[in-house]
Amino acid sequence: MNAVEAYDKLVKKYLKENACRIEEKSEKKAISFTIQKAPGKIKKEPKPVEVKPKRSSIEENKARVIPDKFMKIAKKFGLPEEHLQFFFENKESFQWESKDKTDILCSDAHCKFKTKATAGCLLEHMKTVHDYTDIPCDKADCSFIAFSTENFKRHKANFHGHGRKPTEYGNHPCPYSCKVSFRKPSGLLKHINVHKNRVFFCSYCQYRNTNMRDLQWHLRVHFDIKNYACDICSRTFTNNDKLTIHKLNVHSTDDFFCIDCGFVAPKLKALRVHRSSCKERLKHSRIL
Repeated sequence: MNAVEAYDKLVKKYLKENACRIEEKSEKKAISFTIQKAPGKIKKEPKPVEVKPKRSSIEENKARVIPDKFMKIAKKFGLPEEHLQFFFENKESFQWESKDKTDILCSDAHCKFKTKATAGCLLEHMKTVHDYTDIPCDKADCSFIAFSTENFKRHKANFHGHGRKPTEYGNHPCPYSCKVSFRKPSGLLKHINVHKNRVFFCSYCQYRNTNMRDLQWHLRVHFDIKNYACDICSRTFTNNDKLTIHKLNVHSTDDFFCIDCGFVAPKLKALRVHRSSCKERLKHSRIL
């Protein structure tokens, strides 16, 4: 037996004796090509957001509650209950320690008449001197009742007159025959209140308005409360709107532009004259 045969015999013997071990190792080293699904993403639960509780309507009403001490003062001076919020907000403007009742002024800008503040104290004066009388609106779908000729003219011009250009934001149209729409439901509600003549009344004269804010400003005129001062000339006004108009008329050096045609006016008064006859503006009529 040569060396090669002896070596082959030795190898066969080794393989025979270690066959089981080799098979076990081969099984362990076997590679699987089976395609498995990727593990799904683990969804993390979002942390709960802490929402601060909103003030309920009850809490808001509590914040507006008038103190008992002021209620006693109001009762002593015979203040009308519907205007107590106005008197409480402007309590610093009145001399409550005086036994005499506060004077009340006529709301007409050119009238100096004044009298003691009692319910309906200016009704006769406004009727005889300023021709205040009820005038119902003659337009369709409008139940508004004006309290004077001037108020009636203002209602027809502002409510039934020519409006601005329609915009993409006017998503709340008037349900009546008006050609007008509003961006917010609150604006539409105010408009409908005019249609329905849902108004707030002044306890001293015939004045009434669909907007409570305007009624508050009207009462400021009655009691000569001017808390809005011009920072240029120190002139005082009853509300911020009048202060703004004063600054535009007296102190502004800017030009005024017509939003419909681009007309330029050096003064606010000139712009208003132009607006009354602007052809571009008159195209957007909302007359009933």
